[in-house]
Amino acid sequence: MTELPGRALAQELAATSRDESRATAMEDVIAAARRPGLDEDAIHRLFSRLWVLERMFYYVYGGWGQGLEMNDFPPSVKYLFSKQIVDESTHEMLYLDTLLRAGCVKTQKEAFRHPYGGFMVDSALALYVFSLRNLATYPHPIRIAALNLGPKIVELAWMEALAEELTDPALKQAFASQAVENRSHIAMGRRIVEEFVEKSVEQEMCRWACATARQDYRRFLHELGDFVLRRQTPPPPVARVRVTD
Repeated sequence: MTELPGRALAQELAATSRDESRATAMEDVIAAARRPGLDEDAIHRLFSRLWVLERMFYYVYGGWGQGLEMNDFPPSVKYLFSKQIVDESTHEMLYLDTLLRAGCVKTQKEAFRHPYGGFMVDSALALYVFSLRNLATYPHPIRIAALNLGPKIVELAWMEALAEELTDPALKQAFASQAVENRSHIAMGRRIVEEFVEKSVEQEMCRWACATARQDYRRFLHELGDFVLRRQTPPPPVARVRVTD
């Protein structure tokens, strides 16, 4: 059997992300859910900010999709990416539905108007979104490696842990139900890296993009944790990058 060119890289990226997956600010939210539990306002804050993030994936994937149309990729790659877009849309609607069912807001219009549901440019959430959107200028395998073998692995870990601690069945299911899609996205990222990342320069770009996406996602999770727990703590440090012309 022929060895896939990017198999070792895919394993490396996934392993690094798994090592970091339980070392984010969401561990404090998980602990709070265990005892004393998240109050109604904390639930409102949590699901609102996650809803904002999911809304912004329309913006991110819009840019990424243009690259797929301009470059020659197999139909299977386009299908897998379109499925991921549908999954993110489902999660966006799931968060809004949870807010409505929990009584945090009465209508969708109120959810958009509420301060918790607003998009702020000066935020770690915005930095993460713009960082992902910027990957639209890179080859599709590199941006898929960055997201699906980076933040997606971290997200799967904290969501599963939080779902175990939540006692409300509806809230628990809101996170547990996303596991199948997240695992599918991770598997898709692994497949694309294995098959389409061949050159050493592309492998280095994947490592850089994945590390950057994880870093920006951790900063978003730190901001989210502080917002949910109503506190202010120093953000995680940012790795310095040497730029040469």
